[in-house]
Amino acid sequence: MASLAVVGAGVVGVCTAYELARAGHQVILVDRNTGPAQGTSARNGAQLSYAYSDALASPSLLSHFPDILLGRDPAYRVRLQADPEFLLWGLRFLLNAGQGRFLDNTRYLLGLAAASQSTLTELLGRHQLQFDYAVAGKMILYATPEAFAGSRPGCELKAGLGFPLERLNRDEATAIEPALTAYRDPIAGVVYSPQDAVGQPHLFCEHLISVMQRQYELNLLLGQSVERIEAKPGRDVRMRLSTGETLVADAAVLCTGQTAGLAKGLVAPGTSWPVQGYSMTVPALGDAMQVSITDVKRKTVFARIGNHIRIAGIADIGSRNWTFEAERLESLRQSAYEAFSGCYDVRPDAPLEPWTGARPMTPSSRPIIRRDSRTGLYLNLAHGALGWTLALGSAAKVTELIADGIR
Repeated sequence: MASLAVVGAGVVGVCTAYELARAGHQVILVDRNTGPAQGTSARNGAQLSYAYSDALASPSLLSHFPDILLGRDPAYRVRLQADPEFLLWGLRFLLNAGQGRFLDNTRYLLGLAAASQSTLTELLGRHQLQFDYAVAGKMILYATPEAFAGSRPGCELKAGLGFPLERLNRDEATAIEPALTAYRDPIAGVVYSPQDAVGQPHLFCEHLISVMQRQYELNLLLGQSVERIEAKPGRDVRMRLSTGETLVADAAVLCTGQTAGLAKGLVAPGTSWPVQGYSMTVPALGDAMQVSITDVKRKTVFARIGNHIRIAGIADIGSRNWTFEAERLESLRQSAYEAFSGCYDVRPDAPLEPWTGARPMTPSSRPIIRRDSRTGLYLNLAHGALGWTLALGSAAKVTELIADGIR
């Protein structure tokens, strides 16, 4: 079998390393951080939203776009940039918001999510991993009858693909999740997906790496940056590390979570752009939710992970060089307070464990999973906000590509 290097030890990179090791390859896993999942994977929404891997570009978002541009929706922010790559990405995003492309993209993502779900079930049957995993189910709350009615075609699409969904009224949903009694606003209807799950991706990565170190051939190199890659089809891949060492492998997979840096030149301009999100993690109070909840009105998600609630949301698009902005976290905190203040403490002086990260996303929301014909390098990049949900499915797909290339 081949020696394969995986660059990036976020959840996508760790899953890719695992699938390759399971296939019998000698795997080198490299990351610039001193531990796994310390970048975008560290504090994401924690939801494994298999039934809700919808493409972001959609007719409903397109109809809402004028309000977003005018700053009327605190959950979204678009900063127009005089950057040709951003403008190209934005144009392609709008083209993918049509009904036909939205459905095609969503079908693809749902297929990848279903593969991830089945792979995780098999993995947990082989290994006892502790990462606050729970098949808690997920509820989508719709504020108006029109919005709830508009969700029906999506439910029918997903049901046809094998995802069990239930359409409930408020009382029916509250019988399943009593925390809805604390929700302050009207609920016209709820879509419930009982098989969606939650889990801590950074704990998952740590435990899965331990499995690989015990059972497979894994060379783990943390705290070391890959500064340069020399690669051509049919030749060994040579990687220059920040330590001065040169690694040699038969092939390499880039799972860096970014499409700049090492992947620059391998991904065409306008193919991906960072979408910045925020989260906070707070202790759960006695009546906190057990089921994951997405508040459509506020575009905010709530996930129970052990004794804490992970609250995530916000999609800021436009800045290539993103930074943490306190007012955006405050917007998320205020949204959480308005929705379920009795389930957790989100007072300004409470320990909120704030986090922000930028998730590169393609205009179609489909991750980049392919072999670069010029270099022979493999790419597993740009999963957007769905990296945790799609990680195992995309890892299996790139492993198949490598197997085809080796034959």
